[in-house]
Amino acid sequence: MGIFDRLYYGKAGKRDYSEMDMPKNRVSLFFMVLKDHIFDLVKVNLMQVIFWLPFLLWTYINLAAVQSIDAETILAGENGTRELLGAMAGYLVMWLLGLIPCLAITGPSSAGAAYVMRNWARDQHAFLFSDFKDAFKSNWKQALGISVITAFVPVVAYTAVSYYGGMASSSLVMVVPLILVLSATLMWALMLPLLYPMMIGYELRFKDLVKNAFLMSSARLPQLLLARIVTLIPIAILLMGIYAGNGIVILVISLYYVLFGFALSRLVYASIANSVFDRYLNPHIEGAVVGQGLRPHMDEDDLLDDDDEEDEEDE
Repeated sequence: MGIFDRLYYGKAGKRDYSEMDMPKNRVSLFFMVLKDHIFDLVKVNLMQVIFWLPFLLWTYINLAAVQSIDAETILAGENGTRELLGAMAGYLVMWLLGLIPCLAITGPSSAGAAYVMRNWARDQHAFLFSDFKDAFKSNWKQALGISVITAFVPVVAYTAVSYYGGMASSSLVMVVPLILVLSATLMWALMLPLLYPMMIGYELRFKDLVKNAFLMSSARLPQLLLARIVTLIPIAILLMGIYAGNGIVILVISLYYVLFGFALSRLVYASIANSVFDRYLNPHIEGAVVGQGLRPHMDEDDLLDDDDEEDEEDE
């Protein structure tokens, strides 16, 4: 194999531990994979960052515009507070509308990264560049559909909060549609960690893909909510850094996402998705292997979540 072939396909994986050394649960497997592929994560992340650059640039442009607002002068006016909130709301709407094309183009790259991370999370080898490209090409239609929906979700949520939130002050009945829209927004955010891994691993129509993701995310609501909160911690730190005007925090978190952030989140989601699929999909598919990457002959408690107390069904 020549140097260019090795660059494109990567090197074949080597098992460096015996079967009994394999991890007992997904958490142990995650940290084992993270240690073995820490530098490979940078490569996958850089491939994704190419498609996330419009989002990052558009966001920083709008942050700069908001920071340029002369708040003291506006607040000194007769209706200063209202004018300041109006100006910030205008920038927020402009940012959300601009996010639609920025987020829409990220779907196929997420499918490519999901395939690589799915394999790593099951302790399987993945040819970094070729597998990313193949998954990108074979799933781009469904991935684009998911990312387009995702791009419109923030706009719909903001519109619901602005419209129904304003009406709720005079009519409590309007709280109901507001809660429904926000609940749907939250549910879609919790479905996303399952949608891309399911897309690249199973042949499903788009509506079945969304349906299964909804059912499984509903069944695993606490775990997926926790995963989302954990992966959003850097965003929370970034927002605090922006609010405080701390350039060092902004720089560190920005570098984190440029080098690791997107790929690391995909690895977390892939680990959780593999666990969920072992519970709800793989046992019902003929020939599908349950617990790939884990020590064989383990109880279901070890294969999946620690809070599951049901015994594994006899094969």
